[in-house]
Amino acid sequence: MSVTSEVGPLRQVIVQPPGGALERMMPHHIHPTSPDYLLFDDLVHVPQARAEHARMREVLGCVADVHLLEDLLTEVLETDARAAVIEDVAQLSKLSDRDAVLLEGLESAELAQTFIVGTLGGTVEGRELMPPVPNLIFTRDLAARAGDLLIVGNARKEARRRESAITWAVADHHPLFDGVNKAEISREVRGGSYPLTVEGGDILIISSSLALIGASERTTWSMIVHLADELLDAGFSRVLVVEMPRQRSSMHLDTVFTMLSWDRCVLYGPILQPGGAEEVNVMRLTRSGRSTLVDDLDGDLLDALSTEGYPLSEVLCGGGHPIHAHREQWTDGSNYVALAPGIVLGYARNERTAAAMGEAGFRSVESTEFLRIFERDFQSDADKLIGSGERFAIHVVGSELSRGRGGPRCLTMPLSREG
Repeated sequence: MSVTSEVGPLRQVIVQPPGGALERMMPHHIHPTSPDYLLFDDLVHVPQARAEHARMREVLGCVADVHLLEDLLTEVLETDARAAVIEDVAQLSKLSDRDAVLLEGLESAELAQTFIVGTLGGTVEGRELMPPVPNLIFTRDLAARAGDLLIVGNARKEARRRESAITWAVADHHPLFDGVNKAEISREVRGGSYPLTVEGGDILIISSSLALIGASERTTWSMIVHLADELLDAGFSRVLVVEMPRQRSSMHLDTVFTMLSWDRCVLYGPILQPGGAEEVNVMRLTRSGRSTLVDDLDGDLLDALSTEGYPLSEVLCGGGHPIHAHREQWTDGSNYVALAPGIVLGYARNERTAAAMGEAGFRSVESTEFLRIFERDFQSDADKLIGSGERFAIHVVGSELSRGRGGPRCLTMPLSREG
């Protein structure tokens, strides 16, 4: 398994459906000043969120094998690793010895749901042992493939620390990850905290030689320097770092910039265009002998990418309109995930961005229409679809999923793309 671009045909991906963890959220979980804040801006209507996610999985399944994280975790809990995973989660969640013993008596599927939902047995009505982890649906942040390397996330926020433990359980013990190289700095800071934090939404793989990382609210410079050393050792020749505003509205780089094809991207202008109200700096890290050099690049991100040999045309979030861009960036208008070059998936609620995609030459379609087209025109054959050269901007509803501040890229963890 390898990922050497953002847009190569997707072959394997991990997702996590909305479920009991979201159903257990209460009003105090959505207030940023609350000690129980779980990083959502509103309570989600879970049946609708499930339906939106199911449709997204159906579209992803046109080209890729789609793995559910909860299934992978259940399979790990059926192995000899079970006791170690229970101990890890129990310590992290500060469970009593009595409650830890109760975990040992659960069936594997119940235990997996207990870790996710936070109640004994994993039902919404069960006895609470720990807070739910609703952000687990955003699997992109849990880990990122960079070439042959797996970078396991180290969450910045306390609300997401158990997600890191769940991810490590799968990465270390599931056969899907047999033989996969894991970043050493990820392992060194396992269970750690600030300042060595990283989340996958800040890591974009432009090619087998160029990685792009956001220094953001969630991913720190100190962690980036360590990661850059490993990426440069692993075959990347340079790493570009985008210094993001430290704010929730642009918590990760992929909230303002994602790739649509080899030569096109979607971006949020006020942060990534020259002269924007929140214009960012771009730095380049390269290797010189045994040292890592840091150069401050003069120009915006697109200038930097062009200088590195990757000129891109942009589609502007919200069509570039100052009001619509601001509104649609908040609801993940810049957060598309590529199924293949020029075949991308976003949220239908971002109507101005969808219109801009159409103006840029994409066939902008609702997910139900795309599925009909896929069956009728391509006989449900992924190779025919990809080989056709047609550009599709596919849109799922996303009205409920977006309440957690994440789009389709945030909701997917690619394990394998064709080069």
